[in-house]
Amino acid sequence: MRRRTFLDYCIGGGVTAWAVLTAYTGLAFLWPTKSSTTEEGSEGTTIALSEIPVGNASKISYKGKPTIVVHTQEGVFALSAICPHLGCLVNWHPDEKQIACPCHAAKFDLRGNVLGGPSPGPLESYKAEIINDQIKIG
Repeated sequence: MRRRTFLDYCIGGGVTAWAVLTAYTGLAFLWPTKSSTTEEGSEGTTIALSEIPVGNASKISYKGKPTIVVHTQEGVFALSAICPHLGCLVNWHPDEKQIACPCHAAKFDLRGNVLGGPSPGPLESYKAEIINDQIKIG
């Protein structure tokens, strides 16, 4: 093999390797991975049952949205904590056993149904269940 041919092969191989590496890096950057497209909590989330005693509620982030989890004698309920009226965060009122919006007094039952007030629709509800002293949402 002549020296010039050998150098041509080396340069061609180097250019090819650079092009493949650049293409791979560009595609890896542009093509989202499964972990980067998964929303926080999309696989479900769990809370220790002891963190929310019967009659109480807690606000958590589920799928990146504020969520209110209520634990009653009837079970556990997970609802969007965002009022459909104007987007205020709702609160649990254990004495009235209702969820209420502090902004315009919209009221909801444990399943998110509107009981009164200006809300145009129910609160979004999520599947919630108790499994082995854990509240599983989603």
